[in-house]
Amino acid sequence: MLDEILVKVQDISKRGARSLVVFDLDSTLFDVSPRLEKILLDFAANPFHQLQFPDQVALLKNIKTLRSDWGIKGALQRAGLDGHHADFQEAIRAYWEKNFFSNHYLQFDVPYEGAVEFVNNIAQAGAEIAYLTGRDVDRMGGSSAEIISQWGFPLNDKAQLVLKPHRSMEDAQFKTDWFLEARSDNYEKIFFFENEPVNLAHLAQNCPDIEMIFFESTHAGKAEPPVNIPRIMNFLLSRKAF
Repeated sequence: MLDEILVKVQDISKRGARSLVVFDLDSTLFDVSPRLEKILLDFAANPFHQLQFPDQVALLKNIKTLRSDWGIKGALQRAGLDGHHADFQEAIRAYWEKNFFSNHYLQFDVPYEGAVEFVNNIAQAGAEIAYLTGRDVDRMGGSSAEIISQWGFPLNDKAQLVLKPHRSMEDAQFKTDWFLEARSDNYEKIFFFENEPVNLAHLAQNCPDIEMIFFESTHAGKAEPPVNIPRIMNFLLSRKAF
């Protein structure tokens, strides 16, 4: 699948035409479970929380997150924190939301296997790149570009980062509107890698010509994963790219 996309991009470039390959960031290019784990561990390490929630914090200290975790519910349940302590649940959810959707923990994200190499191969093949994310400018704009570059993903005049102007914007509509504008820019082919089924379903209704690829990691559970588009779990190519 990935090899086929690379070949298509190369062929388009050889003919002097343009292609665009778009990647979501969280849970598509980047595994965010290390970010989530660090936030929960920092909550447990906070002396105020230790005094306020001693029993719960004791269970948090060795918590482990999984690639399949979306939000904190699954990790807390595996740690034995089943939701019956309302004050604790409210406090840790507020702490998670404040810090997860911020610049402060992005350095803990880790690219999925093959992601850096694949995006660079796509860029070298001649495609334009866009990182189209639900992150918003105010809370996460400060570090997003820095972390993308630090990991070795291309970020230049042919590889742009696109953030939501405001956190209140709904992700699916924001991304669809962006694609509607991009379609008018004379691309022969546009590809989109995304982990969130809601975003893919919304885009499919409005831009059915865009070739979508579902990245099977984790999602909010607001819709079923699409059954009629390709699925991948990593970005490893099956052959040498060049």
